[in-house]
Amino acid sequence: MTLEVEQRAVGVFTQRSDVELALIDLKNANYPMHKVSIVARNAEHESDIAGVEVKEHTGNKAEEGAVVGAATGGTVGGLSGLLIGLGLMAIPTIGPIMLAGATATTIATALAGGAIGAAAGSLGGALIGLGIPEDEAKIYSDLVHQGYYLVIVDGNEREIIIAEQIFRKRGIRDWGIYQTSTPVKSRYKNAAGLLFNRQNVEQALTQLQDSGFSMNQVSVVSSGAFLDEEFDRVNFYSRDDWDSLGIPKDITDTYQYRMNLGDYLIVISGTELEIAAARKILEASNVQEFNVYSPAVVQAV
Repeated sequence: MTLEVEQRAVGVFTQRSDVELALIDLKNANYPMHKVSIVARNAEHESDIAGVEVKEHTGNKAEEGAVVGAATGGTVGGLSGLLIGLGLMAIPTIGPIMLAGATATTIATALAGGAIGAAAGSLGGALIGLGIPEDEAKIYSDLVHQGYYLVIVDGNEREIIIAEQIFRKRGIRDWGIYQTSTPVKSRYKNAAGLLFNRQNVEQALTQLQDSGFSMNQVSVVSSGAFLDEEFDRVNFYSRDDWDSLGIPKDITDTYQYRMNLGDYLIVISGTELEIAAARKILEASNVQEFNVYSPAVVQAV
């Protein structure tokens, strides 16, 4: 299975006005705005960023290092369809921050569930979970603490080049580009689980897609036909043609038995943070037998 090489680019802006102008430029260039996210400190005092409404949530539990309210989905305000507005979260040592955008959805979902260990209490840890090296992640976290606007952009090589050209004109700094397709590194994992019926599969895929999850990191295995044209870039397999997924032998027997009964297997590739966020989405679709694993090496014949 050959995946399109996806990249993740990160940088910071000093001023809110620069962020606005950069986002408007991206929008005018027909950039896929669901691939753009913003993290900013003290955003509760800002009514919006480039027309993206900031909604303040109640139920502050900052003293416990928890989320300030639940992160909510949905596209809001101003430039229609620009970013996904999430609202505020409390991060220890930083305080309330605003997260908006699809990758921010991943951060918020994982933090809200406390599913990523040490990263749950730290923006830097969350960035590491997205595949950003530790030293760079600390720099970005510190800059957000100082009041800078962190921008995260996902895309293929061409899209990242377009974003960089636009952002450079608007004064972005500390720009870094990282690979997000699944390299052989310990922090990248696979996860798999069973869904009972096609309706649950469609619900899960729709929610993953709407949250901005890269669909070329998603595979579905079924015993029957599946209309793969309904979901762009999802990898579909029959139960007799899924060896390339590298699922360990000790769990394949259970999955094979359940697929013989008509269940569907969904497989996710990504960082620890991405898998934690995907798991919460899949649990809403009643996923069963969910396992996280390092994919087995499949030998070419």
